[in-house]
Amino acid sequence: MPTIPNLKNELPHLVILGAGASLAAFPEGDKNGKALPLMSSLFTDLNLTNTLKKSHVNSFDNFEILYEAINNDPSKKKLQITLEEKISRYFYGMKILSTPTLYDYLILSLRKKDVIATFNWDPLLLQSARRHKKYKDHLPAILFLHGNVAVGICSSCNIMGYKYNKRCHRCLKTFESMPLLYPVGKKKYSDDKNISNAWSDLAISLKQAYYVTIFGYSAPVSDFDAKTLMTKSFNKNKSHEFSQVEIIDIKPEPEITDNWRDFFYHHHYDVMDNFNKSQLWWHPRRSCEAHASALLMNSPWPYDPFPLFNSISEMHDWINPFINEEKKHGKEGIELSSCKH
Repeated sequence: MPTIPNLKNELPHLVILGAGASLAAFPEGDKNGKALPLMSSLFTDLNLTNTLKKSHVNSFDNFEILYEAINNDPSKKKLQITLEEKISRYFYGMKILSTPTLYDYLILSLRKKDVIATFNWDPLLLQSARRHKKYKDHLPAILFLHGNVAVGICSSCNIMGYKYNKRCHRCLKTFESMPLLYPVGKKKYSDDKNISNAWSDLAISLKQAYYVTIFGYSAPVSDFDAKTLMTKSFNKNKSHEFSQVEIIDIKPEPEITDNWRDFFYHHHYDVMDNFNKSQLWWHPRRSCEAHASALLMNSPWPYDPFPLFNSISEMHDWINPFINEEKKHGKEGIELSSCKH
């Protein structure tokens, strides 16, 4: 295991997740076989077509465009509420597999200094994080950019909690839900304090990140403002010329590079189609140190990849030496307002 004392890098590794990441992590669905829907399959996976037809809506090409139209039509308010409830209920019912998943590898590949920012509604990332709670002081912060069904809000205590616990652990009031759906033409994240905080924290992370992994997020046209915000923040990064970006996506590489061209610093990027080809897989918990050694010292580290695990306890046994070493170097991590629980 490569050690960190001689080349300690406390700049964060930032991971940005889109729907493709959850689909890659759960290709066969959740514990009960429930599918991870994309925007293109949301109508069929959630059986929404009959609900829409009853309200005289017959176009099912693009969910976000459809939701925009419904949101702008006062006569469709009841339909809008029904859709929001159905979508929230579907994702809320998802359960993580008992065996290790790609999300378990992802979470354990990162340290306290690192950050995961997710656009996904499903609860599986948070469910994964909770089964590693013995390491809670050594795991990355998680930002929910589009809300999440597993996150409860207590407005009285001004904190977020695990919504499956039903009530705030401080005041015992019932958790409120995070908003999930935003009209394409006016994604006003600032309207919700918790979502706004997550975006502010993402900007902070981008200004400090030494390594950025974009996993399964294609930055669709509907997220133009989000992509612009991310690019502007990353371009203000003082380490930008030394940073590296990797994109994990199954789309053709020319399409990916063209889409993200403004985000890259010259040739400092990699494109791959699988998480097990990423820096986080080959150098878990040491991704930034390994990159700095190769780039600045011309001394690439030997690979120390994850083995394949059969159980969560096996994962913990393997990761323990890494965490024990990290404990010797004290606390690390950036202050993020949306991660205070």
